[in-house]
Amino acid sequence: MVQGLLITLGVVIISVLGLLVARRWLDKYHPELKGQHDITDPYSQFVAMLFAVLLGFMVADSMQRFGEARETVQQEASSLANVFRLAEGLPKANHDRLRDLCYKYAYEVVNDEWAMLALHKDSPKAWVIYRQLWNVCTTYEPTTQRQSNTQTALLDAMESLGNSRRMRIEALHAGLPKVLWAVLFLGGAATILFTYFFAAENLRIQIIMVSMVSLVICLNLFLLASYDDPFNGDVRVTPSAFETQLNLFKLEQDLEAKAGIVTPTN
Repeated sequence: MVQGLLITLGVVIISVLGLLVARRWLDKYHPELKGQHDITDPYSQFVAMLFAVLLGFMVADSMQRFGEARETVQQEASSLANVFRLAEGLPKANHDRLRDLCYKYAYEVVNDEWAMLALHKDSPKAWVIYRQLWNVCTTYEPTTQRQSNTQTALLDAMESLGNSRRMRIEALHAGLPKVLWAVLFLGGAATILFTYFFAAENLRIQIIMVSMVSLVICLNLFLLASYDDPFNGDVRVTPSAFETQLNLFKLEQDLEAKAGIVTPTN
C-alpha cells in the first residue's frame, strides 16, 4: 500500500517536471499552440475518453474477479463443512477418518497453501488430502438407506468442494496479461503528455491540471493492480472462511471427545 502511494507520488512529480521541461522547449511555439486550442481540445477529450473507458473496464473486471474469488473461497469452506457434518451419518471408522481428513485439509489450506497462493502456486499436500476425501466417500459401501442417503449428500458436497477448489486455483492465472499492462501504461503516459501541448497562460494552473490528471490515472492503475491478484498484495482474499471452519471442527471434535459421543456403527 505504502509502496504504491509512493510510486503514485513519484509519477505525479515526474509529470510536473516533464511539464516544466516541455514548457521551456515549447515556449517559442506558445502563440501557435494557443491558436490551435480549438482543434486540440476535441482531440484531447477523445483521447481521454478512450483511455478512461479502457481503464474503467479493466478496473471493473478486476474487481469482479476479486469478488468471485472471495465467493469461491467461501463456497469451498462451506462445502468442506458440509462434508464434516455429513460424516455423522457414517459408521465410526469412516466417521472418524472423514472428519480427520476435513480438519487436515482446512489446516493445510490455512497454514501452508495460502502462503503459496501469493506465489501463484498450490499445495501438493492439499491435493493429496483432497483425493483421500474423495476416496473415503466413493469407496464406502452403505448398508442402510440412511447411509446411502448420507453418501449421496457427501458426493454432492465433495463435487461442490472440488469445483470451488479448481476455480480458486484457476483464479491464480486469471490476471491481466503483460501486453494489456503495457497498453494501459502507454495510454496513461500519452494522456499526460497530451496535456503539455495546452498553452496555458498561468503556469501554476497548468501544473495543477497536470498533477490532477496524472494522480487520477495513477490511482486507477494502483486500484487495478490491487484487485488484479486476489491472493497477493495489501488487498487480498484471506483464509478467514477456512479459519472459522477449522476452529469449529476442533471445537466439535473436543466436545464429542468430552461427551463420549458414539457414532453409529450400522
